[in-house]
Amino acid sequence: MSRRLLAAHGVLAVTSALAVGAAPQWAAAAPKPSAAAFAAVRAQALQPDLSITKEDSPDPVLAGQVLTYTLTVANYAGTETAASLTVTDVLPAGLTVLATYPPEGSCEVTTDAPTQVSTVTCELSDLPVGQTFPVVIQALVPAGQAPGFIINRATVALNGDVADPNLANNTVEISTAVQASADLSVTKLCKPDDPAPAGETGFCDIIVDNLGPSDAAGAVLTDYLTSATPFNLLSAALQADPDVPCASPATPVNDITEVTVTCGPGTLPAGGRATIRVEVSADDVSQINDVATVRATTPDPDTSNNKATGRVDFAGSADLVLEKTGPETAVAGGPIQYTLTVDNEGPSVANAVVLRDSLPEGVTFVSVTSSVGTCVNNQPPGRDVVCNLGNLDEDDPDVTITLNGRLDADLADGTLLSNNAVVSSATATPDNSDNLARVDTTVETEADLSVTKAGAPEPVLAGNNLTYTITANNGGPSDAQLVTLTDELPDGTTFVSGVDAGGDSVCSETEPGEVVCALGTLAAGASETVRLTVAVAASTPDGTELVNSVTVASTTADTNPDNNTATATNTVDTSADLWIDKTAVAFSYDEESAGEKGDKGKGDKTKEQLAIFTITVHNDEGCEGDVRGDQRNCGMGGPSDAQNVVVTDELPLDPAHLQVLFTSPECTYTQATHTVTCNLATLADGATAQFVIKSKIKVNGNGDAEAAPRITNTATVSSSTADPNLENNTNTAVLVGRGRE
Repeated sequence: MSRRLLAAHGVLAVTSALAVGAAPQWAAAAPKPSAAAFAAVRAQALQPDLSITKEDSPDPVLAGQVLTYTLTVANYAGTETAASLTVTDVLPAGLTVLATYPPEGSCEVTTDAPTQVSTVTCELSDLPVGQTFPVVIQALVPAGQAPGFIINRATVALNGDVADPNLANNTVEISTAVQASADLSVTKLCKPDDPAPAGETGFCDIIVDNLGPSDAAGAVLTDYLTSATPFNLLSAALQADPDVPCASPATPVNDITEVTVTCGPGTLPAGGRATIRVEVSADDVSQINDVATVRATTPDPDTSNNKATGRVDFAGSADLVLEKTGPETAVAGGPIQYTLTVDNEGPSVANAVVLRDSLPEGVTFVSVTSSVGTCVNNQPPGRDVVCNLGNLDEDDPDVTITLNGRLDADLADGTLLSNNAVVSSATATPDNSDNLARVDTTVETEADLSVTKAGAPEPVLAGNNLTYTITANNGGPSDAQLVTLTDELPDGTTFVSGVDAGGDSVCSETEPGEVVCALGTLAAGASETVRLTVAVAASTPDGTELVNSVTVASTTADTNPDNNTATATNTVDTSADLWIDKTAVAFSYDEESAGEKGDKGKGDKTKEQLAIFTITVHNDEGCEGDVRGDQRNCGMGGPSDAQNVVVTDELPLDPAHLQVLFTSPECTYTQATHTVTCNLATLADGATAQFVIKSKIKVNGNGDAEAAPRITNTATVSSSTADPNLENNTNTAVLVGRGRE
């Protein structure tokens, strides 16, 4: 694999030029920038910085195969969302675009006819800072592409008046190695079979097929003929086929026992066929053995089918006719059936009739039945079917063979499956043009994608996380390509993470409130589970229903789009662990008044004291600071906001001995019950609220215990939001009054 990154993210090249011959000097202090210059620098810092990277697969790629480019567009700098951008990918000449993601509408493909250069242009929008977006292009490499390297260049650019502060990372170029691989196959049909009248003409048709995927360059066919008795080589010529640029000069040779015929070199296109006919005769009884071998300079992945043998004998005559039918199209992962009939049109009995059918690669053998004889599937495993039909008389009914197979689920849409069958016999036949049958089937892909979704826990507490378990299923029959899950998050939730069953992150928030999970290829019959976690806002009201839908999609055609969306509904409960902390501080009244008025000497025999009660309500985690005995108020707080918070403080003594002077604005004092009540609409998760009660205590001034009373005061907090721990909702403060000094 060869890759070259033209622009690396985050690298800023700064070049300083020094005039030729000039001596270096110390830099002078830069002048203080103007307000306009500072604003320009700050505006540039806010601008989005786009970058682009690219991957190719496979690398190396075979000529005639599908090449996938994956581009990743990122916005890594600045503070602004890239509102509108264009990705442009100029494909190497000759490549044919098969599919893109995003699909048609976001991405458009144009091809220049003279140069055969295709350009993919994708218009994207709303790429937040720190986010990436994938663009995938699938293209077919021409079967005739020469081995070497193809260069692909892609760019990303901001649209409109917005300038990208760093254009060095806006272009990426990638080099993909191209290799060639051509599976040449040779089949031979020699007629007449055994025997044929001496003096007549016999011939062998040598059929060379290029099963691809690449063109076969430097293709050479060598045919070696031998006999124990003399025979004549009458001709060796390529049959008319303008698509096969191969020449085969032939010189008649008489009274020989061996000869080698060579055809080539030439180029045989992928899917192409060359037929060479070698004609022979004998003046007497002769058995001519013919061995044909094909080779090419292009690598051949399977040389087991590069040789074919045949024989020409001169006695008897039986004209076998082979017909074959099959579907024009078949679905990847689905069944395929071929029907073959063999007929002997005479006049002689066809002895030892054999039918051979080689299933194309990508088709698995299932079963075969024949009305006559026996059939087996052997080499290569599951593909080569051989039927021994015995001796067929001219008056015998036609032999019917039914061959069933199943297409591989991962076959690409548009793949051409070529299936060849040939019938032969030990008896000569005057015409072998109808002894070979071929059926071409084009592969289509279909996948029944479906999705299920469930959220847990149910109900979920406001302020906690909610995890959706999303399972994408492929009911087949084909593999689903470029599968994505798109999830529109409900209001009041924020994206946290999205991982597959292996714990790998597969989801990203492509725009606010929309999460896209890329699952790649989903095999037929397989499923993929994604755990999508969102945070539920602590302020979400109790009883809210969070309705969330997810949609599965693929570039493969879907036979049933009705099951591509799933919805989960979860109910929100609220819970806030409120706890309270109360403190009290006492002052003598003349201390307080002296501090305020500077008149310390005033006072009478009736001692008056000030008491300040402070009540702190917590919806956060912690403990109160003062500890009396083994009691200490603590709480966890949250996770939800607490609604309709009420603090009730039943004051000690009575209104005559404890007079309320001041309360916090949220509080009211009711003299009839000697109670202070404080109300707060909402106390957010993690927050606290504090209330103050300032009062005056009247006691005797003779210095006895009543002059320094011990006062116990308790406050209680409650809320309309469920509280899991009510034991910490009450707190007591003990106040020891101060006597006159």
